[in-house]
Amino acid sequence: MLDIQLIEAQAAINQTLNTTVNISNTMPEITVLVCPSDLDLEAYGNKTITCNVTVYDYNNNTLGVNATFYYYLNDADDPDNKNIHYTNVTCGNVTVQDYEMNFTCGFEVAYFANNGTWYVNATAFDIFGSSMSNISNAVTINPLIAIYIPSDTVLDFGELSTGDISADKLANITNAGNMPINLSVSGWAVTKGDGLAMNCTYGSINRTYQRYEITAGQSWSAMNLLPISDIMITDFHIAKTTNQTYPETNSTFWKIWIPPYAGGICNGKLLFTAGDYE
Repeated sequence: MLDIQLIEAQAAINQTLNTTVNISNTMPEITVLVCPSDLDLEAYGNKTITCNVTVYDYNNNTLGVNATFYYYLNDADDPDNKNIHYTNVTCGNVTVQDYEMNFTCGFEVAYFANNGTWYVNATAFDIFGSSMSNISNAVTINPLIAIYIPSDTVLDFGELSTGDISADKLANITNAGNMPINLSVSGWAVTKGDGLAMNCTYGSINRTYQRYEITAGQSWSAMNLLPISDIMITDFHIAKTTNQTYPETNSTFWKIWIPPYAGGICNGKLLFTAGDYE
């Protein structure tokens, strides 16, 4: 009789069944991912962007963090390309091993990286290979308009005599930014706007005697006069660089006619100014 009552007591319209599981490993979680909101690139160089990553791991077995920095029209898992995608496989650990750890993920971004919206995708992983990712706030790479001419470059017309017209002398200009550009030019001898091309040991050379073109082999009379103030060079532009090994360049060609009443060593200045090419 007691056994029957016990069975009846365990039966009812509602019953509760206890459940259990033992989770032996938990994925590390990225709780904070903060990057700069914008980035000014360095002309003809690299600029570092650094993001801060905080990881919480219940099992305290976080092994590391990797990250990618990519242009918004691309994907986090695309191959690296300095125009649109960068990878850091070993973000730096800045704290001791703990349940919560901080990492820094840096990327060396080339001067010609696409301007516009970028994101960082960071992934934390543990000793068992479990991982979890998070995506940063938007990072804006700002437009960079710049040119590069080596500092030791001299447009040297060589040794000439009064009445001589020089051969073409080449001035190469490299696009040092992340935008296609046009170019303006002006020149002076001693001070801007002085109307001279060069100042000499004896006398000077008026700006009308120094001329330029965008194609080689033009006659001196058909070439453009050296401007006193910035004048955009017609039909001249330099494309955006896409490969650091082969930066985009373009050339101008210059001639000088040596006038009477000038002698000795002559020196002048040329100013090239980049503008946004549309």
